[in-house]
Amino acid sequence: MTNFRNLMQTAKHVLFAIPVAITVNDSVVSTACIEGGSMQPVLNPKGSTTRDRVLLDKFTIRMARYKRGDVCLLKSPDKPNSWIVKRLIALEGDKVKTDSQGIVPVPQGFCWIEGDNEDNSIDSKQLGPVPLALIHGRVTHVFWPLNRVGKVQRVFPKERVLIGYHHPWP
Repeated sequence: MTNFRNLMQTAKHVLFAIPVAITVNDSVVSTACIEGGSMQPVLNPKGSTTRDRVLLDKFTIRMARYKRGDVCLLKSPDKPNSWIVKRLIALEGDKVKTDSQGIVPVPQGFCWIEGDNEDNSIDSKQLGPVPLALIHGRVTHVFWPLNRVGKVQRVFPKERVLIGYHHPWP
């Protein structure tokens, strides 16, 4: 009888833990394996020979607390079944100075994303502003490989971004 009680107790714990784990994974934090070289040297610095594994903060994104310079995992705007990782350069209401398009305003509900490796990135320079709703999570840390464990820094090209529409370009 004791074995049956232990089994039932374990089953209750597992049945409780499964929905909690699913909720945490869907809403708070999860992990991702990064492929490709568009974010080199920050992610996958050695190209296709390594794949960084990263921690994703989903809570910040769910609360719409986006910040310029965040590295984000998002649905690809041109390939809806694919995921991409890019840096958030500008937010709704900002203007971005580009080489090919001049000054581009970022409309409400959209953002401007770019890969750190501009020679190997399809991003807002080609696609234009992308919907904020495509953002799935913010990359906060690399946890694998072990020699690369660390925080992913938040940086963006301040000289190319005019924050808010109401300021004249310098």
